[in-house]
Amino acid sequence: MIDHEPQNGFNEGNLARIWEKKLRYKEKTVPRRKRNPWAGTILWIGGLWGAAMAASVLAIHVMVMGYQVDQLQARYTHLQREQQVLSATVASLSSSKVLNQDASKMHLTMVSPRQTVHTRSSGSPSQPAVSVGEAHMTWIKLVDQWINQLRGAVVKS
Repeated sequence: MIDHEPQNGFNEGNLARIWEKKLRYKEKTVPRRKRNPWAGTILWIGGLWGAAMAASVLAIHVMVMGYQVDQLQARYTHLQREQQVLSATVASLSSSKVLNQDASKMHLTMVSPRQTVHTRSSGSPSQPAVSVGEAHMTWIKLVDQWINQLRGAVVKS
């Protein structure tokens, strides 16, 4: 039943409005947090500092790698010079004069290789003439064989 007394404040019109207000969806407003005014500045300075640190680390890395490249190049040139000296030494030691002197010191006779030069006959084109490179290879083989025999003779005594 509806209360008609004016002191209660409930009548037919008011009751509907009161319930309508109670049942209506109320949007809750969440108060926005205020950003700290220093936060943006601190983030900007931190980002700048981080970029500077990364650039410094990369610069140091490039400098160290450059130093290592310089060391490797210096070592390479040193090894090239050493290789040139050693190849000159090997060339002087493997010359026929030096081998003859070493053989005479050990009272050995050095047999010089014979170079055979074949001329092509018109009848047999299947047999090519011996080239100078092949004669050189046979000379190298003979010298190598002589050195191996000399080594065997020295090791046995």
